[in-house]
Amino acid sequence: MKFTYRLMSGMRVSALACSMFFTQAQAQSNQLEEVFVSASRMTQPIDSVLNEVNVLNKDDLQTMGHSNLSQALGKLPGVQSTSYGTNSVYIRGTESRMTPLYIEGIRIESQDGLRLGGGVPWEMIPLSMVERVEVVKGPTSSVYGSDAMGGVVQLFGKRGTVEDRPQISQSFASMGSMQTAGQISGKRDALDYSLQLSSFSSDGYNTRPDLTHSPSKEAKTNDFGIVKLGFDITNEHRIEWVGLKSKQFYQTVSYYGGTDITNHNEVTANGLQWFSSWNENQLSKFKINQSEVKANSDAPTTNDLAYDYGTTTQSVAIDHESKTRIGNFSGFLEYKKDMFNSAANTYNTAIASVRSQYGYGLGYQLDSNIHRLSVGTRIDDYDSFGAHTSYSAGYAFLLTPQWTVGAQEGTGFKAPTLEQIYGQYGSTSLSPETNQSTEVFIQYQEGANQFRSSLYQNKIENLISTNSSFYYYNVNKVKIQGVSISAKTRIQDLNFQSSIDFLNPVYDSGTYKGKQLSLRSKQVMRLAVDKQFESSKAGLEYQYTGKRFDDAANKVEFPAYGLVNVWTQTVLGKGWQWINRIDNLFDVSYKQYGCTSGGVNYCNYAMPGITFFTAMQWQFK
Repeated sequence: MKFTYRLMSGMRVSALACSMFFTQAQAQSNQLEEVFVSASRMTQPIDSVLNEVNVLNKDDLQTMGHSNLSQALGKLPGVQSTSYGTNSVYIRGTESRMTPLYIEGIRIESQDGLRLGGGVPWEMIPLSMVERVEVVKGPTSSVYGSDAMGGVVQLFGKRGTVEDRPQISQSFASMGSMQTAGQISGKRDALDYSLQLSSFSSDGYNTRPDLTHSPSKEAKTNDFGIVKLGFDITNEHRIEWVGLKSKQFYQTVSYYGGTDITNHNEVTANGLQWFSSWNENQLSKFKINQSEVKANSDAPTTNDLAYDYGTTTQSVAIDHESKTRIGNFSGFLEYKKDMFNSAANTYNTAIASVRSQYGYGLGYQLDSNIHRLSVGTRIDDYDSFGAHTSYSAGYAFLLTPQWTVGAQEGTGFKAPTLEQIYGQYGSTSLSPETNQSTEVFIQYQEGANQFRSSLYQNKIENLISTNSSFYYYNVNKVKIQGVSISAKTRIQDLNFQSSIDFLNPVYDSGTYKGKQLSLRSKQVMRLAVDKQFESSKAGLEYQYTGKRFDDAANKVEFPAYGLVNVWTQTVLGKGWQWINRIDNLFDVSYKQYGCTSGGVNYCNYAMPGITFFTAMQWQFK
């Protein structure tokens, strides 16, 4: 109760302060372009979405250097991430496995045992070829089904236009890192196309200086390609195909040292979509998608455990939206099939398992002059554990054309993975992890000036864990309370962005009741400013992360830290552009990940320290 009161007090003060600030900045604001997002299964204007939404465009991503996907997401309000030792993304304090990832509408997921509960293989998704990132926060299982308990992340590549020209870039960075990337895209008559390729390599650094191991640095390579073809059959009908492949090699240090482990990962995906506008009020979408995630490693020492996992996800979906004078009605039907294969090793038997799932959903949306209403429900019927129903409901009221207040509630679930059900330590009696989330918010938007403050509570039940014999079972309850406050404004040629998150993520039952969830901080603050010069732009970023714990018992503490990053982007003329970035400018020593999940063992998993990045890009004119 005390924590909730403090959060609401901070929310009121922040809203008042930002209101005063925006009142003074309004005269210098410029109207932003309308942006469409995928908070529903059909696109919609961003200002009609009740959920908190963040969008990273190509310009945002270019100045991030060689950042990976989890690092990029960790710069957003309400999102924490770990990117060294393991790649995890925690949206509003939920577990990393509770956020699904879609690339061009194709679900990318794994069912393996590399991470508790499977989920997104974040480390296998390069950021270099992404044109746009959309993050929707809050439970979205009523739209996307399993895993969407914290939010959903969607990535999009480039769609060719008649103005496009070939592009190529060459970058160099710390640790002997190098990347070559190229893009060809365009449009001829009814056909548009886009091909993007990249090749990345890095010598790496010594991730475990506390151990004797060989080689002394952990190298990494990543080759990626995505092709996108679209054909406008008529002005009302369009067909689109997307194919992508990512191959990754990297080395990791064995728990006790010695010869480094060699890891090979691969992601492939294909998706065919048909979009149809029967008339201005009737829209349909038909999708056939398949993705495959493979991961394997060797076992150079007797203490290592080789693995060989493969997850295939297939889906077929039909979506329809009908726009009427009394609101927009939507419905969908989806079939999804998961297949998982795992080779036998010292402690696990071989697994070859399959499951099917049907999803049905209905939604309604009203966007009038001062009222916004959104409701939806979805039923997922699995052949492995039966049916599960999710719902969402939200309402917002426009106090003025700029100020909006609203509230929403939703439920979500995470289906047990095939490894958790059919593996050697699995159980066919496992129940889905479930949650119920409530949120109230106040929001301001006019031109370049934006502000949002959200107060939320998320209760999670049937959390899946392992006992002392490594068997999976439903055990804990979790309660997450938080406030996320973010603001943007533009004053002349200066752009300001800031956010602060207060989080109270604790176990609500069991042995660790009242303890803070591991690897999540209670306070995160972000500040960023960039300035436009005549032919260049420069930016400064600061991020503070409060203390965290590496274990459920809260015995191993990671101290708080603050990082400063700087970047520049310069147009050199004749299609040339030069980008530079320095991360951790003051070489701050900090820890992001350890070896103590569930225990108290200490290890020194080192961070890379100060790093630099420079890239030269050329576009044919």
